[in-house]
Amino acid sequence: MTLLRLKTFNLDEYVKKDERLPMVLSRIRESGAKLFLLTNSDYMFTDRIMTFLFDFPHGGKPDEPHRDWKTYFDTIVVDARKPLFFGEGTILRQVDTSTGALKVGTHMGPLQANQVYSGGSCDVFTKLIGAKGKDVLYIGDHIFGDILKSKKIRGWRTFLIVPELVQELHVWTDKCQLFAQLQQLDVRLGDLYKNLDSSAKEKPDIRSVRTAIRDVTHKMDLAYGMMGSLFRSGSRQTFFSGQVVRYADLYAATILNLMYYPFSYMFRAPAMLLPHESTVAHEQRFTLDAPMIQRTRPPRAELQPSAAAAPPPHELDDEEEGAEGDADARGDESKEVGRLLLGTPQPSSLPSATGSELSVSVPHTRPETPRSVTHTHDEDYSDEDSDDQKRTKGGEARGTGDGPASAQA
Repeated sequence: MTLLRLKTFNLDEYVKKDERLPMVLSRIRESGAKLFLLTNSDYMFTDRIMTFLFDFPHGGKPDEPHRDWKTYFDTIVVDARKPLFFGEGTILRQVDTSTGALKVGTHMGPLQANQVYSGGSCDVFTKLIGAKGKDVLYIGDHIFGDILKSKKIRGWRTFLIVPELVQELHVWTDKCQLFAQLQQLDVRLGDLYKNLDSSAKEKPDIRSVRTAIRDVTHKMDLAYGMMGSLFRSGSRQTFFSGQVVRYADLYAATILNLMYYPFSYMFRAPAMLLPHESTVAHEQRFTLDAPMIQRTRPPRAELQPSAAAAPPPHELDDEEEGAEGDADARGDESKEVGRLLLGTPQPSSLPSATGSELSVSVPHTRPETPRSVTHTHDEDYSDEDSDDQKRTKGGEARGTGDGPASAQA
C-alpha cells in the first residue's frame, strides 16, 4: 500500500478542510470566470480527497443544499503528469467516473461539463478552453512543477500557495526587533568606514560588529524553528525565495485569501530599490566633475538665430541661387540644417537627403518625446499572443494545480 493510499484512510489527520472553500469557488464563477482542476493524481484518489474537502451540509452559500464537488468546476483533468503537461504532454482521454478506467481513444473535444479527463497537453487544453498565456491565472503549490514551468513555457499568470507563510509572518512580527538590530549594526559598520578613502593606511577594527551581526542572524534562524526559514537564511534570501519573486505573480498561504479582495482588484508588487539607488536620497543632487555628452534636445528658442541665417532652399531668389551655385558641400549642408531646424517640408523637386546626411547635418538632436504610452511593461505579450488576441476577445483565466482554478471571461 502506497503512502497516498494510506493517507486516504486518515483524511482528518492529513487534510485540512474549510467550509469557506465552496463559497470562494462559487464567487469566482459568479464573477464570470471558468474554473478548472488540473492534478497529477488519478481519478479515484482525487475523488476521495475532493469529496472530503466539500463534505458540508451546505453548498456555495449557507442557504444552498450540498453539491457534488465536480459541479464547482467547468473542466477537470487528472493524471496530468506535470511538468510534462506543459511540454509535449500525453494523450487526452476521457475517464469513466464509475470505475476510474480510461475510455478507449483520444478525446478531440469539445470538453463536456461534469466530465473528467486524463492526461493531455497544454497546447490541446488551452485550445479547448479558449484561453492561453496571460489569460490564465494558474494556482499551484509546487514551485517547479506548477509555477516555474507554467510561467517559463506557457507564460501563464501564476499564484503560488505556500502554507509555511503563516509561520513566517508570525515570526516576522514577533521578532521584528532582531531585523531592526541588524539594520543598526549595518549602520555602525558603515560609520567605521565613513571618513576613510583610498589613501587610508589603517584598517578599522570591525571584529565586534561582525560578531554582533553573526549573533543576531543566528537568533533570527532559531526563531523559525529547527528547519529555519523557508524564505530567509540569516539576513539573506534563500534560493526558493528568489524563485518565488521571479516566477510567482502572487503568493499566499491559502487560496481562501481571495475572499477578501474584489475579483477586479489590481495587485501590484511594492517598489524595490536597487543597491545603487538605496545609497542616496531622492533630494540629493550631484555635480559632475568630468564633462559628459548632453543628451537633452536644445530649446528651439536658442536655435532660431542660427536657423535664420540659412533660409530654406525653396525661398531663395535668383541672385541667391546664382551665388549658391559655386558653394561647396558645406553650404548645401548648412541649408539642409536650416530647413530641418525650421521644420520646413522638403520640396518634391529637390532630391531627398539620405540617412547618413541627416545624421551628420543634425547633431545633438533627439526625437520628440511621445505624448502617449507606447509600451506597458506589465503587458509584454509575445508576437504569438498578440496575434491570438487580435483574433479573439478573451477574458482572464485562473487555474490551479492540485487545487481550484478559474478562467475569467
